[in-house]
Amino acid sequence: MLSLLDSSREYYLLKEKGWDLGHGEIFDSDGNVIGKMNRRLRNIRGLTKLTEVDGTGILKIQRKFFTPRITYDIFESHEDDGKHGMQFARCCRAFTSIIRPKMWLNYDPDKNNKPTKRLDAQGSFAGWNFKVISDGKAIAEVKKLDRFRDLLGPKFLDIADTHAIHILDKDFDRKILLGFIMCIERSLNTKK
Repeated sequence: MLSLLDSSREYYLLKEKGWDLGHGEIFDSDGNVIGKMNRRLRNIRGLTKLTEVDGTGILKIQRKFFTPRITYDIFESHEDDGKHGMQFARCCRAFTSIIRPKMWLNYDPDKNNKPTKRLDAQGSFAGWNFKVISDGKAIAEVKKLDRFRDLLGPKFLDIADTHAIHILDKDFDRKILLGFIMCIERSLNTKK
């Protein structure tokens, strides 16, 4: 079976369960489970882990507290579940992004730990769809598949979210893209 991060993957389906609590499964275009998202409920900063199906860690996302904007840090996975690997990216949400959310990801730190690259994402109305942009070029699209349920039903009945991801740039690093998209999803479910 191909890895979750294999560059031949063009489509992903993120199926989050449990009232936006940050856990669920990731499927390929054939409906096979290829990865998992797990969130520690007892962690106040919302630690979320992305793993392969066999449990091999890929990355960890954790909300940063005491910042003026919603911010998430992305870390390499660590063999000790209680620790983080090296931080390789930070995702931030714009202050003025209520109706059409805007976020960015700074990544690829240099030797002084300053990011050298940036991704941007602009959402459609209510953040249902996103385009991920790198150097002015769209590299991925994210679509919320169950958006009408959010409009028609009460929030307590919305027990799952489903997002379809289409990778447009086949050569772009999947770890960075999936980390950014998971941060976007976590941010949309976070109340400041």
